[in-house]
Amino acid sequence: MSAEPINIMRVSVAVAANHAICVCLAGDVDLIGEPNLARLVGNLAATDCTTVYIDLHGITFGGSSLINFLFGVASSLPSHTTMTLCRPGAMVTQLIGLMGVLDVANIRRDLPADWPAALA
Repeated sequence: MSAEPINIMRVSVAVAANHAICVCLAGDVDLIGEPNLARLVGNLAATDCTTVYIDLHGITFGGSSLINFLFGVASSLPSHTTMTLCRPGAMVTQLIGLMGVLDVANIRRDLPADWPAALA
């Protein structure tokens, strides 16, 4: 008998009124979710948006899979596109700081004013 993961990773994506891409990650961002995250990186790379917001508020666990995803997004976006990480918790803030993610992304403690209501 196998136990089900308690905090299954959830990913939601929407487009804001200003044409920014808004991504919400929640649950455990781990190896199980890497194929979905890799597809998302490819989809984000194919857009022509100028801003990608990633809400990290709901993450209960993040390790190398989260870091690989964030660096993958940053490296695949066109040079005119910015990546902003929103509402990271204490554990995620420490992780992204230690791993150098803040060298390739902005950070904010809230959601942008035009964040889609469906993702809030």
